[in-house]
Amino acid sequence: MFFAKLFPILIVVALSSPVIATAQCSPPDRQTKAGIVKIEGETTAGSGVVVAPGLVLTAAHVVEGMDTIDVIVQQRPRPAHLIARDTTIDLALLAVDTDGIAPLPLRRSALDTKTPVWAIGYAFGKRLKTGKGKFRAVANRLIYTSAPVNFGQSGGGLLSCENGQHVLTGIIRAFGAEKKGGKLIRRNDVSVATRTDDTRLFIDSNRIYASLGR
Repeated sequence: MFFAKLFPILIVVALSSPVIATAQCSPPDRQTKAGIVKIEGETTAGSGVVVAPGLVLTAAHVVEGMDTIDVIVQQRPRPAHLIARDTTIDLALLAVDTDGIAPLPLRRSALDTKTPVWAIGYAFGKRLKTGKGKFRAVANRLIYTSAPVNFGQSGGGLLSCENGQHVLTGIIRAFGAEKKGGKLIRRNDVSVATRTDDTRLFIDSNRIYASLGR
């Protein structure tokens, strides 16, 4: 998982728009969380999101170097086929049997400052973990939030509420860190995700290849 530099994040937050009141939103339930799946390779593990029947979206760096890819669906490993990978926006699309899991819809409206968000993924390739935070800003085509994330949650989902339902707002990409004593120390209040606009464009542009590759 990449590291987000601390100081640019602080600057972006300071320049963000005034606080706008947002409606209350309950945490994602078990059915919603079922759309977040674990991805395993030969020696590494990460997370992914079911975005359509038979399609899982993840971060490009999660599947980097994987010769074989398995997606854990309904507690069973299922072989996945890499359809597309774009390192510029850090996204990858996998074709896999998603066994009837309901896809997570993509957010369509812009996020308001301090909108509640949840970062969900398989921390250290083990149990599913949910970190709650708030939207901070969009900068350099990335979403910055205060939701805590850790290794293994890359490729998982950043969720928020829209029109009364939980929606996929971004794909987890990195956590924030600051340098102390010559070492990078993880921050629990800074995380980075890929924008929904880039996510939607990536899925739509590769959907035809997904249908051919399965």
